[in-house]
Amino acid sequence: MNEAVPSVVAIDIGTHKVSVLIGKVHAPDNIQVIGMAAARNRGMNKGKIVSLDKVITAIKNAVQEAEDMAECRVHSAWISIPSAELKSFYASGRTPVANTDQTITTNEVVRALELAKASHLTSDHYLVSAVPLGFELDDAPEWVLNPIRMSAQSMTGHYHLMMLPISTMQNLDRALKGANIGVERMVISSLATAEASLLKDEREYGVCLVDIGAGTTNVAVYLDGRLAMTHTLQRGGEHVTRDIAAVLQTTTEEAERIKLLYGCVDLKVVKPDHMIQFQGIDGPQTISRIELTEIIIARYEEVLGLVREVLEGNGAIHGLYHGVVLTGDASQIEGMVSFARKALGVSAHLGNPPVQVHAEEQNQAALRRSQYATAAGLLMFSQSDAQDTIAEQEDPERLSVMQRVKRAWSGFNETLKSIF
Repeated sequence: MNEAVPSVVAIDIGTHKVSVLIGKVHAPDNIQVIGMAAARNRGMNKGKIVSLDKVITAIKNAVQEAEDMAECRVHSAWISIPSAELKSFYASGRTPVANTDQTITTNEVVRALELAKASHLTSDHYLVSAVPLGFELDDAPEWVLNPIRMSAQSMTGHYHLMMLPISTMQNLDRALKGANIGVERMVISSLATAEASLLKDEREYGVCLVDIGAGTTNVAVYLDGRLAMTHTLQRGGEHVTRDIAAVLQTTTEEAERIKLLYGCVDLKVVKPDHMIQFQGIDGPQTISRIELTEIIIARYEEVLGLVREVLEGNGAIHGLYHGVVLTGDASQIEGMVSFARKALGVSAHLGNPPVQVHAEEQNQAALRRSQYATAAGLLMFSQSDAQDTIAEQEDPERLSVMQRVKRAWSGFNETLKSIF
């Protein structure tokens, strides 16, 4: 790789695939992808690692293919953290303003955060992100976004906290070490996807990202430019595949093929006489596309019904002036946008491919596929000062997971101070 132009590598480890992008950074908003690949991942189920060896193989295969295309070697990368086991909390911390003139400093802001995380952090989990929602001065009804240098007797910081089991990170770390990949930084997958799929105005005025993957559906709500809520549903595209396989009495491989070729969630566009040939367990079979569509619709109604329950349960649905943005491979099915509008009762559209990340003309269409959205977001994170990353650059002595987490948390506190 030409060392005159800085480079960055992104690896997205998903339930069914590992996606890799290798980019040249011409400017923070101009990243040219020179290598890309996706490999089948058979080592995960519903976002959790169930076979370390198979995940390692998937990482190696995807990296090798991307390396060959870019004509370079990958030693370290930005990594996405699967969101399946992510726990999201609202938390607050109240602290007195103890200095003589009762002026708030960064010390009070950091202290409030420490108190907020202490109320939720357990020995088997660690904090991966803490997004400030606002600050309450004394008992004023209105929150402020930046309390530094303001006067008060006490201050309450309100935060959106995200935590993961320590074992999840340890398994991911072992997989990366097994593939000989060092870690530059780690980012929650849903945050990386949002970075690539959402416009600035959408985040400012209220939007919900619904990322329907193979094993899970991730929901992320942005209000006033900040992440306000995350939630993970244990439903995804593979559940649709299993439904088809069960009803049609066929294999999951054949069910997946049928879904990809003929899947639809809009009965209006399906011709009544459209028949589909498939291989059943007992031999060749035939089904109408209408019947197939009804099977698929039933599962998508459940998934989006659960999304709506989440949004209505916390009142977020009333603040979504830009509606819902759909991403993930399972959201690309025919008729999904109009189906989501009806199911959720808000406007909806597919995610916006980022203009900052591009490739040569012959590779541009492939890059814009939903399977690369999270990896593209990782490339964009690498050029921003985003605070939702959790692992510092790897030291030559290859720090352990917990050492990197401790360093990252210290680094986050410093970042928080610098914000104000």
